[in-house]
Amino acid sequence: MILDVIKYSDSNYLKLRTKNIAVKKENPILQQLIDDMFETLDFYKTGVGLAAPQVGYNLNLFIIKLPNFKEVFINPEILLDGLRIQAKEGCLSFPNMEFPVDRREIVKIRYYDRNWLLRTSEYKDFTSIVIQHEYDHLNGKLIID
Repeated sequence: MILDVIKYSDSNYLKLRTKNIAVKKENPILQQLIDDMFETLDFYKTGVGLAAPQVGYNLNLFIIKLPNFKEVFINPEILLDGLRIQAKEGCLSFPNMEFPVDRREIVKIRYYDRNWLLRTSEYKDFTSIVIQHEYDHLNGKLIID
C-alpha cells in the first residue's frame, strides 16, 4: 500500500519534529510497514530513502533503496563518522527543493535489519549521506535545520 508522505507544509508536519521510539521485535505491523514503505518509495521514484516518521509512524526505522543497495535500518545508532563534506540534498517531505547540508563522508552504524539480525556496517560517499539524512529524521531533525 502506498502511504502518504508528510510534507513540511501539511498540518501534521510536527510528526516530522518528534523524537521517535524504539521498534519492538514483536510489533505486529512492522513487516507490513516495511513493505509499504518500499512500495511508497518506489511510487515516488525520486527518493532513495524513507523514514517511518515521514509516513506518520514515530518509530526508529528507515529504509534505503539505491540501484545496488537495499536495506532496512531498525533502531539504528551511528557510532563513528568521517571527515565533513557538504552535500546538496532533497527530501520527499520537501518536494522539489534542495538544501546544502553538512554531512560526514564515512559513517559507521549499528542497527537491526529486517530479519532482526544485529549488524554493524560502515558506509561511505552517497550511501553515507543518505543514511545520515534518514537517521536525522528519527531525531526530528530536517534538512532545513
